[in-house]
Amino acid sequence: MSESTRNPRRTADQWQSIVNQQTQSGLSGAAFCKAEGIVYQSFMNWQKKLGNDTEAMEAGPQPQFVELTTTGEHPVVHQTHWLVELDLAPGVQLRIAR
Repeated sequence: MSESTRNPRRTADQWQSIVNQQTQSGLSGAAFCKAEGIVYQSFMNWQKKLGNDTEAMEAGPQPQFVELTTTGEHPVVHQTHWLVELDLAPGVQLRIAR
């Protein structure tokens, strides 16, 4: 019978070392895994488990907070009530009131 070609089981410390190597290599996760013979999906799972999801950071800019101010068009009747209206797209509004 032929020998099994199953991938070795790695500890969390070993995966952390692999993730660190990928980060230092400058290669994308997919390119690094291909070059090193590592299963990409396993790499991604461990990267998320270890809190090093650099692939998500490479996907694009992260959302930023935007300061909201009142326009003064709606006078405040009671200090305990408020209304927030967001125009998300043409014809799409989100209204939150208290």
